[in-house]
Amino acid sequence: MVNRWRDGRRLPGGDARLSITYITLRLPSPLTPAYNPPFLDLSSTEGPVKRIKAIYPGSFDPPTNGHLDLIERGSKIFDELVVAILRNPEKDPLFSVADRRKMLEAMTSGLDNVSVDTFDGLTVDYALRVEARAILRGIRAISDYEYELQMALMNRKLQPGLETVFMMPAEKYSYLSSRLVREVAQLGGSIECLVPDLVEQKVREKIDVAHKFTNREQSAGKTPSEGKSKSRKKKL
Repeated sequence: MVNRWRDGRRLPGGDARLSITYITLRLPSPLTPAYNPPFLDLSSTEGPVKRIKAIYPGSFDPPTNGHLDLIERGSKIFDELVVAILRNPEKDPLFSVADRRKMLEAMTSGLDNVSVDTFDGLTVDYALRVEARAILRGIRAISDYEYELQMALMNRKLQPGLETVFMMPAEKYSYLSSRLVREVAQLGGSIECLVPDLVEQKVREKIDVAHKFTNREQSAGKTPSEGKSKSRKKKL
């Protein structure tokens, strides 16, 4: 048999007996549906995703950069974070609860999952009312840890299902507290790097008003020492 090309032409050395096999590849049509391997439908096997809500309680009188640091970092951990201002009638605060709430709302306006609220009574009771599952607390030093540990254990005793999460502040805020801010401001020191600009302005306004009131009393001759001496004379 004479071997030929497919078009009928003779192959070189036509007398040689060659066996040529043609292989035809059939590529899938573009219209052929692609093969999809089986997959696990998680929507049918898993329940609804639980969102973790936490509260960050405190007096915030005034709010500091340390508070804001913990709020910003806490907002990245929890799905929802409530900054809860404690109403404590026994304390003589620098700012009213309403003023503190306004400042905190302005400070956290850029955090979508952070809200500000007020409460009184037990922290665990408030946590149950807002359906929170964790309490966020900051620890600056060993002295803070001893107090916070005691409070965390008591809260666990009162409500075992409520967890306490401790966070360390940034190093530059490890010494910062609302009490120190008040004392520095009252003595005329700068609190520029200790609190947000809005809070600094509000603190200065409060301190200036207090100083004007004190100076007015002193100019009228109503000094604390004179008041005490008058009271002693009346007793005698």
